[in-house]
Amino acid sequence: MRRLLEAVVFTVLVYVATVVLQIYQPVTGGYFNLGESMIYLAAMVSSPIVAALAGGVGSSLADLSTGYAIFAPATFIIKFTEGYLAGLLIGWFRKTKRKAFAAASVGAVYALGLYYGISYWAGVVEFGPSSWLGISFSSSTLEFPWYGWLLVTVILGAIVVYGVSKYIVKSFEPIALLVAGSLMVAGYFLYEYFVSNPLTGRPPINALYEVPVNIGQAVAGVIISLPIAVWLYKAGYIKES
Repeated sequence: MRRLLEAVVFTVLVYVATVVLQIYQPVTGGYFNLGESMIYLAAMVSSPIVAALAGGVGSSLADLSTGYAIFAPATFIIKFTEGYLAGLLIGWFRKTKRKAFAAASVGAVYALGLYYGISYWAGVVEFGPSSWLGISFSSSTLEFPWYGWLLVTVILGAIVVYGVSKYIVKSFEPIALLVAGSLMVAGYFLYEYFVSNPLTGRPPINALYEVPVNIGQAVAGVIISLPIAVWLYKAGYIKES
Protein backbone atom coordinates (compact mmCIF):
# COMPACT_ATOMS: atom_id res chain seq x y z
CA MET A 1 0.00 0.00 0.00
CA ARG A 2 2.83 2.42 0.83
CA ARG A 3 4.47 1.85 -2.56
CA LEU A 4 1.16 2.51 -4.31
CA LEU A 5 0.72 5.75 -2.40
CA GLU A 6 4.28 6.78 -3.20
CA ALA A 7 3.70 6.02 -6.88
CA VAL A 8 0.65 8.30 -6.91
CA VAL A 9 2.41 11.10 -5.02
CA PHE A 10 5.50 11.01 -7.21
CA THR A 11 3.43 10.83 -10.39
CA VAL A 12 1.76 14.08 -9.37
CA LEU A 13 5.12 15.62 -8.46
CA VAL A 14 6.63 14.63 -11.81
CA TYR A 15 3.64 16.08 -13.65
CA VAL A 16 3.80 19.38 -11.76
CA ALA A 17 7.58 19.70 -12.15
CA THR A 18 7.24 19.03 -15.88
CA VAL A 19 4.53 21.60 -16.58
CA VAL A 20 5.56 24.36 -14.17
CA LEU A 21 8.52 25.37 -16.35
CA GLN A 22 8.64 24.57 -20.05
CA ILE A 23 11.25 26.20 -22.28
CA TYR A 24 10.24 25.56 -25.88
CA GLN A 25 12.87 24.26 -28.32
CA PRO A 26 11.75 25.34 -31.84
CA VAL A 27 14.30 23.23 -33.72
CA THR A 28 12.70 19.99 -32.49
CA GLY A 29 9.33 21.05 -31.10
CA GLY A 30 10.30 19.72 -27.68
CA TYR A 31 10.88 21.55 -24.42
CA PHE A 32 13.19 21.79 -21.43
CA ASN A 33 11.54 20.97 -18.10
CA LEU A 34 12.29 20.05 -14.49
CA GLY A 35 10.52 16.68 -14.43
CA GLU A 36 13.77 14.74 -14.04
CA SER A 37 14.20 16.18 -10.56
CA MET A 38 11.16 14.32 -9.22
CA ILE A 39 11.94 11.12 -11.13
CA TYR A 40 15.41 11.11 -9.57
CA LEU A 41 14.02 11.93 -6.14
CA ALA A 42 11.68 8.94 -6.42
CA ALA A 43 14.64 6.76 -7.39
CA MET A 44 16.56 7.87 -4.28
CA VAL A 45 13.79 7.67 -1.70
CA SER A 46 11.54 4.91 -3.00
CA SER A 47 11.86 1.90 -5.34
CA PRO A 48 12.78 1.48 -9.01
CA ILE A 49 9.21 0.65 -10.02
CA VAL A 50 7.84 3.74 -8.25
CA ALA A 51 10.37 5.95 -10.05
CA ALA A 52 9.51 4.21 -13.33
CA LEU A 53 5.74 4.62 -12.99
CA ALA A 54 6.01 8.21 -11.81
CA GLY A 55 8.35 9.08 -14.66
CA GLY A 56 6.41 7.33 -17.39
CA VAL A 57 2.88 8.31 -16.37
CA GLY A 58 3.56 11.80 -14.98
CA SER A 59 5.73 12.91 -17.89
CA SER A 60 3.51 11.53 -20.65
CA LEU A 61 0.43 13.13 -19.07
CA ALA A 62 2.32 16.43 -19.08
CA ASP A 63 2.99 16.05 -22.81
CA LEU A 64 -0.66 15.26 -23.50
CA SER A 65 -2.03 18.18 -21.47
CA THR A 66 0.37 20.92 -22.64
CA GLY A 67 0.31 20.52 -26.41
CA TYR A 68 3.19 18.06 -26.92
CA ALA A 69 1.12 14.94 -27.59
CA ILE A 70 3.44 13.82 -30.39
CA PHE A 71 6.06 13.05 -27.73
CA ALA A 72 3.74 11.28 -25.26
CA PRO A 73 4.24 7.65 -26.42
CA ALA A 74 8.02 7.98 -26.50
CA THR A 75 8.02 9.90 -23.22
CA PHE A 76 6.21 7.10 -21.41
CA ILE A 77 8.76 4.50 -22.55
CA ILE A 78 11.83 6.71 -22.12
CA LYS A 79 10.94 8.13 -18.71
CA PHE A 80 9.67 4.77 -17.41
CA THR A 81 12.98 3.16 -18.34
CA GLU A 82 14.99 6.11 -17.03
CA GLY A 83 13.27 5.96 -13.63
CA TYR A 84 13.66 2.22 -13.31
CA LEU A 85 17.34 2.32 -14.27
CA ALA A 86 17.99 5.19 -11.86
CA GLY A 87 16.43 3.21 -9.00
CA LEU A 88 18.40 0.07 -9.84
CA LEU A 89 21.70 1.93 -10.05
CA ILE A 90 21.05 3.80 -6.80
CA GLY A 91 20.56 0.49 -4.99
CA TRP A 92 23.65 -1.01 -6.57
CA PHE A 93 25.94 1.94 -5.88
CA ARG A 94 24.82 2.23 -2.26
CA LYS A 95 26.38 -1.15 -1.54
CA THR A 96 29.77 0.56 -1.77
CA LYS A 97 30.02 3.63 0.45
CA ARG A 98 32.91 5.87 -0.58
CA LYS A 99 32.40 9.42 0.63
CA ALA A 100 35.50 10.91 -0.98
CA PHE A 101 34.51 9.79 -4.46
CA ALA A 102 30.91 10.76 -3.76
CA ALA A 103 31.97 14.30 -2.86
CA ALA A 104 33.98 14.53 -6.08
CA SER A 105 31.00 13.37 -8.15
CA VAL A 106 28.76 15.94 -6.45
CA GLY A 107 31.26 18.70 -7.17
CA ALA A 108 31.50 17.68 -10.81
CA VAL A 109 27.71 17.68 -11.25
CA TYR A 110 27.31 21.14 -9.71
CA ALA A 111 30.18 22.53 -11.78
CA LEU A 112 28.49 21.15 -14.88
CA GLY A 113 25.20 22.66 -13.79
CA LEU A 114 26.85 26.06 -13.38
CA TYR A 115 28.30 25.79 -16.89
CA TYR A 116 24.89 24.98 -18.36
CA GLY A 117 23.20 27.76 -16.43
CA ILE A 118 25.64 30.42 -17.59
CA SER A 119 26.01 29.10 -21.15
CA TYR A 120 22.39 28.28 -22.01
CA TRP A 121 19.99 30.05 -19.65
CA ALA A 122 21.65 33.24 -18.48
CA GLY A 123 19.85 36.31 -19.80
CA VAL A 124 16.28 36.46 -21.08
CA VAL A 125 14.50 33.08 -21.12
CA GLU A 126 11.04 32.48 -22.58
CA PHE A 127 9.06 29.85 -20.73
CA GLY A 128 5.58 28.37 -20.53
CA PRO A 129 3.57 26.20 -20.65
CA SER A 130 2.06 27.81 -23.76
CA SER A 131 -1.08 25.70 -23.34
CA TRP A 132 -2.77 23.45 -20.79
CA LEU A 133 -5.68 21.12 -21.54
CA GLY A 134 -6.25 22.98 -24.80
CA ILE A 135 -6.26 26.45 -23.20
CA SER A 136 -3.62 28.72 -24.74
CA PHE A 137 -1.43 31.05 -22.67
CA SER A 138 0.88 33.85 -23.67
CA SER A 139 4.55 33.06 -23.15
CA SER A 140 6.37 34.63 -20.21
CA THR A 141 9.94 35.85 -20.06
CA LEU A 142 12.42 36.00 -17.22
CA GLU A 143 15.84 37.64 -17.14
CA PHE A 144 18.28 35.68 -14.99
CA PRO A 145 21.87 37.04 -14.82
CA TRP A 146 24.94 34.81 -14.80
CA TYR A 147 25.76 35.63 -11.19
CA GLY A 148 22.29 34.42 -10.24
CA TRP A 149 23.19 30.97 -11.55
CA LEU A 150 26.45 31.15 -9.60
CA LEU A 151 24.59 31.97 -6.36
CA VAL A 152 21.97 29.24 -6.84
CA THR A 153 24.60 26.61 -7.67
CA VAL A 154 26.80 27.50 -4.69
CA ILE A 155 23.86 27.40 -2.25
CA LEU A 156 22.50 24.09 -3.52
CA GLY A 157 26.01 22.65 -3.73
CA ALA A 158 26.70 23.59 -0.11
CA ILE A 159 23.53 21.82 1.02
CA VAL A 160 24.50 18.65 -0.81
CA VAL A 161 28.13 18.72 0.36
CA TYR A 162 26.73 18.84 3.89
CA GLY A 163 24.58 15.87 2.99
CA VAL A 164 27.62 13.96 1.74
CA SER A 165 29.03 13.80 5.24
CA LYS A 166 25.78 13.54 7.17
CA TYR A 167 22.85 11.91 5.47
CA ILE A 168 23.11 10.81 1.86
CA VAL A 169 25.36 10.56 -1.17
CA LYS A 170 27.63 8.04 0.54
CA SER A 171 28.36 6.38 -2.75
CA PHE A 172 27.74 7.50 -6.30
CA GLU A 173 24.14 8.72 -6.47
CA PRO A 174 24.94 11.64 -8.83
CA ILE A 175 26.72 9.32 -11.26
CA ALA A 176 23.88 6.78 -11.11
CA LEU A 177 21.34 9.46 -11.92
CA LEU A 178 23.37 10.88 -14.80
CA VAL A 179 23.83 7.42 -16.29
CA ALA A 180 20.05 7.02 -16.25
CA GLY A 181 19.75 10.52 -17.67
CA SER A 182 22.00 9.60 -20.59
CA LEU A 183 19.41 7.00 -21.57
CA MET A 184 16.81 9.79 -21.69
CA VAL A 185 19.08 11.92 -23.88
CA ALA A 186 19.69 9.05 -26.30
CA GLY A 187 16.02 8.04 -26.35
CA TYR A 188 14.75 11.48 -27.32
CA PHE A 189 17.48 11.91 -29.92
CA LEU A 190 16.44 8.67 -31.64
CA TYR A 191 12.72 9.49 -31.43
CA GLU A 192 13.17 13.01 -32.78
CA TYR A 193 15.51 11.85 -35.53
CA PHE A 194 13.38 8.98 -36.81
CA VAL A 195 9.81 9.93 -35.80
CA SER A 196 8.80 13.36 -34.49
CA ASN A 197 10.98 15.59 -36.69
CA PRO A 198 9.98 13.84 -39.95
CA LEU A 199 6.31 13.88 -38.92
CA THR A 200 6.39 17.63 -38.21
CA GLY A 201 8.43 18.56 -41.29
CA ARG A 202 11.64 19.34 -39.41
CA PRO A 203 15.01 18.04 -40.61
CA PRO A 204 15.87 14.85 -38.69
CA ILE A 205 19.37 16.17 -37.97
CA ASN A 206 17.80 18.91 -35.84
CA ALA A 207 17.56 16.26 -33.12
CA LEU A 208 21.23 16.99 -32.43
CA TYR A 209 20.37 20.48 -31.21
CA GLU A 210 18.35 19.12 -28.31
CA VAL A 211 21.09 16.78 -27.07
CA PRO A 212 22.86 19.46 -24.98
CA VAL A 213 19.49 20.74 -23.77
CA ASN A 214 18.49 17.28 -22.56
CA ILE A 215 21.90 16.79 -20.94
CA GLY A 216 21.27 20.04 -19.10
CA GLN A 217 17.82 18.77 -18.12
CA ALA A 218 19.36 15.67 -16.55
CA VAL A 219 21.99 17.75 -14.74
CA ALA A 220 19.30 20.12 -13.45
CA GLY A 221 17.33 17.10 -12.22
CA VAL A 222 20.30 15.92 -10.16
CA ILE A 223 21.03 19.39 -8.80
CA ILE A 224 17.45 19.87 -7.60
CA SER A 225 16.74 16.34 -6.33
CA LEU A 226 19.85 15.91 -4.18
CA PRO A 227 19.14 18.75 -1.70
CA ILE A 228 15.54 17.54 -1.32
CA ALA A 229 16.78 14.00 -0.62
CA VAL A 230 19.22 15.40 1.96
CA TRP A 231 16.34 17.21 3.69
CA LEU A 232 14.21 14.04 3.68
CA TYR A 233 17.06 12.11 5.28
CA LYS A 234 17.46 14.78 7.92
CA ALA A 235 13.71 14.80 8.58
CA GLY A 236 13.79 11.05 9.16
CA TYR A 237 11.62 10.13 6.17
CA ILE A 238 14.42 8.00 4.75
CA LYS A 239 16.38 5.61 6.92
CA GLU A 240 20.12 5.42 6.36
CA SER A 241 21.25 2.23 4.71
